[in-house]
Amino acid sequence: MATSSSPVIRARNAKYQANVTKRGQTKISAHAEKKVAKKPTASPMLVGCILLMLCGGAIFEVLRLFGASTEPSF
Repeated sequence: MATSSSPVIRARNAKYQANVTKRGQTKISAHAEKKVAKKPTASPMLVGCILLMLCGGAIFEVLRLFGASTEPSF
């Protein structure tokens, strides 16, 4: 029971059979590689806020240790 589409299907199967072993091994295009390489993990605004909090906390701690008297003033 051969149909007219059988040779076409067999030709397509033979053509794309090699593609089965290449799955997941495609190369990244140059545009996608640039896009991935340029994207930072944290925004500059976030890094600035974290640095401000850390440096500000350190300054306040130093002022608390050396600048304040041991007796509370009322």
